[in-house]
Amino acid sequence: MTDTPTSNGSSAARARGLEGALVERIAELAPTLLCVLDVRDRRIVACNRAFVRALGIGDEEALERGWETLISRIHPEDLGASPAHLEQLRAANDGEPLEGSLRARSAGGVERTFALRCLVLARGDDDDDGGAVRQILLSAEDVTDRKRREMELQKNEALLQAFLEHMPAMMFAKDPDSRYVVANAQFDRFMGMGPQSITGKRDADLLPEDIVSQVKAADDEVRNTGVAAAFEESVPHPTEGMKQFYSVKFPVQGPGIPAGTIGGAAIDITAIKQAEAERQEAQQAIIAAQQATIRELATPLMPIADGVLVMPLIGTLDPERASRIIEALLDGVGAHQAAIAIIDITGVRSVDAHVAGVLLQAARAVKLLGARVVLTGIQPAIARTLVDLGVDWQGLVTEATLRGGIDYALRTRERRGGAVPG
Repeated sequence: MTDTPTSNGSSAARARGLEGALVERIAELAPTLLCVLDVRDRRIVACNRAFVRALGIGDEEALERGWETLISRIHPEDLGASPAHLEQLRAANDGEPLEGSLRARSAGGVERTFALRCLVLARGDDDDDGGAVRQILLSAEDVTDRKRREMELQKNEALLQAFLEHMPAMMFAKDPDSRYVVANAQFDRFMGMGPQSITGKRDADLLPEDIVSQVKAADDEVRNTGVAAAFEESVPHPTEGMKQFYSVKFPVQGPGIPAGTIGGAAIDITAIKQAEAERQEAQQAIIAAQQATIRELATPLMPIADGVLVMPLIGTLDPERASRIIEALLDGVGAHQAAIAIIDITGVRSVDAHVAGVLLQAARAVKLLGARVVLTGIQPAIARTLVDLGVDWQGLVTEATLRGGIDYALRTRERRGGAVPG
């Protein structure tokens, strides 16, 4: 069955009515603030539910005194810019939107930031108005939280940039293909390149082949394990030769960052290493001097008269010390042209076969130089030990005390007129 013209007209009217109701319903439920402003009569012609909620007043109040409420909420600086915005709208073509932002207090008194979009709905219809804007459609979206996040992101980026530019360490990041995606100013300066010149390059573009293989091995370890690593490495400077660095490399992960991206920081420790080597060299020299002093103290040799030396021994005689004793005794006898060398063992803790052998060896060595050894300070317990060991002391003069040994040496010296005993 076909509709009559009358029924067709009624159907079209009902369809338009339904469409209008649907559009009105959509406007009411939309989270975007919508309103029609009559800027000539200074009133709100229409607004949706979101706009009313933002003003914090009733539906009827929004139309009656909404303009005054709206004006009172807008930030003074943004309100002062309104005439300029109206001029921009007037110059705009019909249907051309004007976009901007505006700060206003919400119903709770908290300042919010809104993104605005304005369209001219009607202009003046008489000659006096000259095409001035009369009614505008205003849509506003609360972007306070988004702006706050953007500002926080900008702040973090500024902080990061400050660190990158002023840190004394070389800082960088490489993508999975080992291309540099970030390099700070310190890295640029080290390589002798201009700002941002390293970005997009690989290590092979900057370093010798053998160094590249070492760097790649460290990079791959971090990529494969997913764990940060710290180590020392050597990298050549373009003009100053090899430099030593303390480096840290770590995986970089996050939204939009390809898997296998790594970051790193390297601090030049060349001067520290050089100073450390110099300290170690100086320390070794000090240790050597101390050891020489200790050797001298451990084997003291004192001339007490022309041709007479005394070597008092204290403590334990180990093989190393025994060798030093014989060396010092022979050097002293030769240097002083001594005829008699007194070895006093009063301070020796114990005498065993090894110690006895050292003493006999010293005596025989001194005799080869034409001098004689006098052994003093033999305690009864040591004497018994020497007897039990069956030590042959033939040709070795012994005295009970150091004083006795000195007296013997002086008497012998006087009898022989200072000559070396045969």
